[in-house]
Amino acid sequence: METGEKQGEGGHGQWCHCGKLARMQTSWTSSNPERRFLVCPKSKGRGEKGCRFFQWFDAEMCERSKSLIPGLLRKIDRVEKENANIRAKSKILWAAMLLSWLVVFAMKMN
Repeated sequence: METGEKQGEGGHGQWCHCGKLARMQTSWTSSNPERRFLVCPKSKGRGEKGCRFFQWFDAEMCERSKSLIPGLLRKIDRVEKENANIRAKSKILWAAMLLSWLVVFAMKMN
């Protein structure tokens, strides 16, 4: 086992320069879509860097994957938004139909 590696903890077993178990994150950039990497657990974002430990966990994707995945993710997002709009419109139509039935029923009772 190399220095900085430990099996069984966190699934990846890589320690950062601070001596803490590195945290795994996922890249969502167009150049590295869905590629996982390890960082210092003290780094909370772009402002705080911790010990500046950084290591790619996944191998780099081929150029075809890099060009296809961002488009597919955008398409999935667009379809999910369309589905949400359809569900909202469906609820409105069901409410309108129920209201119309109540009006017809009330008119028949009079």
